[in-house]
Amino acid sequence: MNLLQKTIAAITVPDAALASRVTAALCTRSGIHFGQLGDALARYIALTGERHPAPPQTSVVISCADHGVAAESVSAYPPETTLNMMCNYLMARGGAANAVANYVPARLCVADLGVNADTAGIPDLLYRSIARGTANMTKGAAMTHALAIQAIETGIGLAADCAARGDRCILPGEMGISNTTSSAAITAAILRLTPEEVTGRGANISDERLHHKVEIVRRALAVNQPDPQDGIDVLAKVGGFELGCIAGIILGAAAHHILVVLDGANTTSAALIAHAIAPNCVHALLASHASLTEHSQPHALRHLGLTPMLRLDIRLSEAAGSSIALRMLELMLMAWAATDASPRCCEPFLLPPHRTLPASSATGENTYDIHAPNRTVMDAAQYRLDNLAKPIHSLGFLEHIAVQLAGITGKIRLPSNSRAALCLLSGGEELPAERHAIISAMTAARDIDVYLFPTAMENAECHAAMHAVAADHPLLIIGSMGSDAPAVRTALCAAAEGGALVLPGDAATDHIVREYCVISPALTHYVLHLLPEMITAEIDAPAGIVGILGLEIVHAALHIMNDMKTFTEAKVAVAIDGAGAGRQVRE
Repeated sequence: MNLLQKTIAAITVPDAALASRVTAALCTRSGIHFGQLGDALARYIALTGERHPAPPQTSVVISCADHGVAAESVSAYPPETTLNMMCNYLMARGGAANAVANYVPARLCVADLGVNADTAGIPDLLYRSIARGTANMTKGAAMTHALAIQAIETGIGLAADCAARGDRCILPGEMGISNTTSSAAITAAILRLTPEEVTGRGANISDERLHHKVEIVRRALAVNQPDPQDGIDVLAKVGGFELGCIAGIILGAAAHHILVVLDGANTTSAALIAHAIAPNCVHALLASHASLTEHSQPHALRHLGLTPMLRLDIRLSEAAGSSIALRMLELMLMAWAATDASPRCCEPFLLPPHRTLPASSATGENTYDIHAPNRTVMDAAQYRLDNLAKPIHSLGFLEHIAVQLAGITGKIRLPSNSRAALCLLSGGEELPAERHAIISAMTAARDIDVYLFPTAMENAECHAAMHAVAADHPLLIIGSMGSDAPAVRTALCAAAEGGALVLPGDAATDHIVREYCVISPALTHYVLHLLPEMITAEIDAPAGIVGILGLEIVHAALHIMNDMKTFTEAKVAVAIDGAGAGRQVRE
């Protein structure tokens, strides 16, 4: 029995009874419906078999390989970019994967599965090369059946290494120019879909190149006729070494009861391969975010029975989306531990600081001094984002948030550890003990200050206090505890006047904020709406809890802005096609 067969035999279905009891208890005691985040908690608990598992020790594993189909000019970047980026991860340390590893935090592992270059001199590289790239799949199979198995077993070995280290979670990612073409072909083959249904823009290619890419996928499928029921056959004929490695990581992780959080279309297509080989591996998988432009991913996730919890318009499989989902899962573990604790006794929240605004400052509802964001700084921030070593606009909402923060604060790069606060506006209601415990646990874990604004505060006093909090906290969550709309409006205007980015922390607050932004459009520049634009997990949580979770998206954006390097700094080739051509520069 070879390694692959032994691994398949070791994959079992976790006992979900404990997880069901836990999530039912969390919902019943807290009165909060956490949607897909509750499902994520249940899946992790089922995998571990523990009532209160610790937050998972994690590795980000980036598998790299070249593709022969790159000769068909289906990418916006030249083939040498695969090598450039591998060097970036390990030498310049300026890729999105590096920023993600800093943000989680996690160990970053980079493996050469088949880069078409001599990589012996790259420090800390895991050399697992199978061949120097696959063959051109439009002219025959991308690899032999034996090499496909070798790629999968290499991934199984990497998962075993993570298990031996004590990891309980793996965030897989990849780097391989033209591999979205392989992903599209894999999805089309296994799900019996047309090339048009599964082929996306990848690294943001032009319309003309997209049409050509569709035809390349069609040609590869026609030439190779992969068997939809045989995952290894599909991998061999239209896959890539790095995609086979990720499939192996999934299988190995499932055998070791390790959680795998999928990130983007390429890791999801690899999951299709793993699922075709061993369907029960799906119990070790979480879907992090939905892709809006890679058409293969929604089809693949439906086939796997997975529902993403985020929608961030990320088009980069370097664990940017999966890292956010993992951080939210950690908060769910804290929420459950706080709910299940006895006795439930928490420190009271802080009262807001007492400040008197200068006589020139506003105290009336419609006379706040809210400045327009600094357009010059925003343009400079966008220029930096465009020239970070990644496909242009590939980080979606994370890029929008970084630019928005630049305009509000006047700083191109706000520090990754910028202070955050949760301001709870009380309408006189008592916060149930379980919810108090959940909020206390979540905010303590993320070093978020919590201020309680009682209903007795007058408008001017609330305005002065919120302005003071905003001046010290550029990231500000406003949550409602039965507070009325005028109080929310006062808090929103004062926070914007104080120069903070405002996250409406729950559905009730968000509704009031949206209504008031219609009346006062200048406020829209200071607001980051989370529901349903970014968080799609169907959460029904009051008192700012959604904002606490959503703050993870902001922190990820800050790490992207601060930790990534430009094309020049990382010595990576710029785009030669699509939206990035001419806008991305290497000086």
